[in-house]
Amino acid sequence: MNIIKMILALVVMAISVYSLITKDFSYAPVSSLLLGIFLAIIGIDEFKTKGKNSWGTVFIPASLLVIAMALFSFK
Repeated sequence: MNIIKMILALVVMAISVYSLITKDFSYAPVSSLLLGIFLAIIGIDEFKTKGKNSWGTVFIPASLLVIAMALFSFK
């Protein structure tokens, strides 16, 4: 799980830095989708380790919102 989180974080950061440097924001939906998946994985991990009263209750709805917005932004 940690390896997946690290890979997703690096890919999201790389796409975001590329977009900022080149001013080409055509990869923003992909970055948002991967960010939503990253937040979902963090939320699931929080639920596993700390139970119901944890930050997982914030990360899961936030990830669903980010994923939904990313899917609507694809053309």
